[in-house]
Amino acid sequence: MHMDTLTARPRVLKQANLSLIRKVLKAKGTATRAEIAYETKISSTTVRSLLSEMMQNGEIESVGYDESSGGRKAERYGFRPNRYYGAAFCITGDQIYGLLINVCGEIVEKTRLEAANGDFESAITAWMDEQIKKREIKSIGIGVPGAVEGKGYWRTNEADGKLYKIDIGDSLEKRYKIPVVLENDLNATAIGFGRCYAKEFPCENPENTNMAFLYFEKGCVSAGFISGGRVVRGHHNFAGELGLLPMEDGKTLDACMAEPMEDVRYVDLVVRVISFICGILNPQYVVLGGPSLQKDCIGPIGDGLSAFLPKHLLAEILYSPDVWHDYFDGMASLTAAKMFDEVQFIKEQPCL
Repeated sequence: MHMDTLTARPRVLKQANLSLIRKVLKAKGTATRAEIAYETKISSTTVRSLLSEMMQNGEIESVGYDESSGGRKAERYGFRPNRYYGAAFCITGDQIYGLLINVCGEIVEKTRLEAANGDFESAITAWMDEQIKKREIKSIGIGVPGAVEGKGYWRTNEADGKLYKIDIGDSLEKRYKIPVVLENDLNATAIGFGRCYAKEFPCENPENTNMAFLYFEKGCVSAGFISGGRVVRGHHNFAGELGLLPMEDGKTLDACMAEPMEDVRYVDLVVRVISFICGILNPQYVVLGGPSLQKDCIGPIGDGLSAFLPKHLLAEILYSPDVWHDYFDGMASLTAAKMFDEVQFIKEQPCL
């Protein structure tokens, strides 16, 4: 929304300012009034008024005072973690989990849901209807096993092999009147692994992440890519369909992986695929995971890449021992980020 429109609409301007303050508090964890005013470019007087309002409605709390540098001690504010929540759902195959997320992106509750005959929407609404009786849910995130388009996703009908669209996000947004974010399951998993890796190695900046996450399951291989901290989705959001890569004798990668093979051939196939990825995306690291990954071959795969690729294209090979954990963390992050996806300022772009 443009500033000239907002000046004539005080209520909308107030909501935009509140949105900016919430984003600063979420990003920094805690902040003083001066820090918020500096980050948001909102006047100190307005920040003070809005913080007072947020304190009164129980959204934030005082977490103490900074050390004095000669004047008055600056009061520091932070969210009350139990004031707002997000609901995240992780779908893969015939399984679905419901996650309750606090404002800090932490998973408060995790439940495996029952989806009769693959009816994920009914499972979601049943869980959501119970949650909103007890808590204020500010956002919904859904990880889906397909290509996301808008508030829906495409998946293949196993009976006839055709693609069909499921508009689950639109339906839930209309029902609950709160923002919904959808993400492909592997993209969310890649995001989650990157976040966990950055926590373990603080020198890694998630905003600069360049990685590929390869998932091995039932004779097929798919991937999620992050470049410069952003998910690579492709023109039609189908990026990562590695199983369609042509390999030997006119076979696709999926067809090759479905065949019984010795470790030497398995290593050769995976090295070739990762080499393609390194030549195109030049990732910092490539993560391998999934139930069908031959873990004993990870070392030889790394050795094969080192022998084949020049150093400037070589990626570090990492292993994800718990893909569900990465998936949960990725969707928790995306859902928490959507909580305050409210009114925002945008800059007018000049016409070319």
